[in-house]
Amino acid sequence: MEEELRCSQCTGYYHVPVILVCRHALCLACAGALQKPAAPPARSEDEGSVAPAEDLHETSEVDKLSVLSDADSGVSCSSRPTSLVGAPEGGSSSDPPPPPPVYTIACPQCSVLTPTDEAGAQGLTRFKVLAAVVDKHLERYQVAEPCQLCDAATAPRPAQVFCDQCLVFYCGPCREACHPARGPLAAHWLVSVAEGRALLRARRREREGRCTHHPQEHVSMYCLTCRLPVCVLCLHHGRHHAHDVHALNAVTKTHKTELSQALQQLSEKARAATEFIHTLKTLSEEVHGNCREVEGVIVAQVDALVEALQARRVDLINWVRRQRDAKVHSLRDQVQEYTHTLQSTTATIHFCIEALKESDPASFMEAQEILEERVNAMSRDWDQSMVSEPRVPPHFNLTLDDKTLLTAIQQLTFIQLKPPGTPSMIPEECSAENNSVTIAWAPHHTSCVTGYTLEIDDGAGGAFREVYSGEQTVCTIDGLHFNSIYRARVRAFNSTGNSPFCEPLCLQTAEVAWFTYESSHPDVTISATGFTVSCDSYEHRVVLGSVGFSRGAHYWEYTLERYDGNADIAFGLGRIDICKEMILGKCGGSWSMYIDSERSWLMHGGEHFNRTAGGVRAGDTVGLLLSLPEKTLSFFVNGELQGYVSLAGVTGVLYPAVSLNRSVVLNLQTGLHPPQALVETPVAAKT
Repeated sequence: MEEELRCSQCTGYYHVPVILVCRHALCLACAGALQKPAAPPARSEDEGSVAPAEDLHETSEVDKLSVLSDADSGVSCSSRPTSLVGAPEGGSSSDPPPPPPVYTIACPQCSVLTPTDEAGAQGLTRFKVLAAVVDKHLERYQVAEPCQLCDAATAPRPAQVFCDQCLVFYCGPCREACHPARGPLAAHWLVSVAEGRALLRARRREREGRCTHHPQEHVSMYCLTCRLPVCVLCLHHGRHHAHDVHALNAVTKTHKTELSQALQQLSEKARAATEFIHTLKTLSEEVHGNCREVEGVIVAQVDALVEALQARRVDLINWVRRQRDAKVHSLRDQVQEYTHTLQSTTATIHFCIEALKESDPASFMEAQEILEERVNAMSRDWDQSMVSEPRVPPHFNLTLDDKTLLTAIQQLTFIQLKPPGTPSMIPEECSAENNSVTIAWAPHHTSCVTGYTLEIDDGAGGAFREVYSGEQTVCTIDGLHFNSIYRARVRAFNSTGNSPFCEPLCLQTAEVAWFTYESSHPDVTISATGFTVSCDSYEHRVVLGSVGFSRGAHYWEYTLERYDGNADIAFGLGRIDICKEMILGKCGGSWSMYIDSERSWLMHGGEHFNRTAGGVRAGDTVGLLLSLPEKTLSFFVNGELQGYVSLAGVTGVLYPAVSLNRSVVLNLQTGLHPPQALVETPVAAKT
């Protein structure tokens, strides 16, 4: 709170604080030092014209209503000083507008100008609550009161006494110099600093409780229109008699309650901020620990790289040395070979030289052919096998390819060290429609994610199974069971590992099935809505529904919009892969009731059974009730049971189906709850 009690201009504790129009406070002396003459108002061409009475009245009322006061806190503020507001009593719509300001005071915090009249800073409203809080703070912490007469060029000395008549705090030297205990001043009452503060507070409270217009009266009411504390005389004889006036204590209590509630909310925010700061400090310590851990890992990994590099250096050096040994061995072999040949050549040369010295011509001629052959053969050997170059070069045509390694070292950086954080579901973007659910999630904000794994259960509280794995953050799952609550969960993964699964999100599919016809044959025509079907062929064509069933009970109806009374119509169920060019029920993957205008048959796998009298006409309704828990398919004509088929032992997904020809137009109604009368039908219940 210390900074709230110090003036932004002099940085000392507030002394006689006043309020500026920007709601900032200044010491009275600081405000006086900052006041400057106001700029003259701009003169218009029609300055001499008189403003209409309505404008003058509006301006006067605005100025009067701009006054702001809080009697309990002692804070009052206005857009203009009090002296600039029109007289509260006897005012009329013809009151002249307020005069232009004489001085302005620039706020040192926000630079907003506060206008004043000729009184200057002395005319500003006193910040009484702030002055009281400063006094309490100084007394609580025993802060010395500065002397009010010390030289302003130096820091004032602490006051020692207070004169009740002069209303001035004196230090010892200033009291001796300015307030000697002789003459008329000897009769003044000098008290301690603490007593002086108490006297000033008491007198200030006495003044604050008085009405500004009727000093003999205490304020007891508060005018909400003018936002001013008023006395009884102001209420009955002043301009406030027609205003909204309430008891001052009641208004004060209301405002204190509102302020207390606002302070409580602010205190909660401060408490949350304190806890967050504590968390941040804890995280700072954790950061140091984690940094040391990462540093250790880096040192270990770099040491391992250095060891691997040194081992590779040894391997490369050993390889070069092996190459050296091979070259040396090859050169040594070449030297030995050339040396042996040279020795043979030298011996032959010496032998031939000695032969040339033979004096007997006959003896020489006997050996000359042999000698010539040996010399020629040896010469040929030199030409053929003796090369004047080394078999291997003495230098090494090797350059260490370190560019890739240097690039890798320069690109050596960090990757995600840990598995990603747990992703979170986005409930507002998740939805369930018919027997499909759409699930959306968001990654953890600090994670590096490669992909996600989505799992759902079986809609009956069973085990989870994976339904999606990829990079997307939204997934739609079709073909689920109706009237089931599915739990979905998701986790993220990257090259390091998997995150934990998030908390499961529950989504409920539709209670009843809604589906349309699926176009499956060129002879079949389906309306744009998907609910009306007709056929262009005289042969039967099968049409399946868009949704299959494998669990639960479902009910749907067909209405015969057109029927000539001769053709058979087959209603029932079928597998997705049944033949669509024969009547429904003829193949093993379909079950049906086919009916004409006089009787009906049940059929499955080409077998006809349970012939029942009674047919259909245009406008009739055929209902189908599929009960997979009971393994039955019941048929109703205009609400009356026509027959049922047992589905015992049947598993897998079954689709609503119908077969018709060009004599029939059917309209489909789905999304229906089974009528209670049909559910309670004795035969249906038995099945």
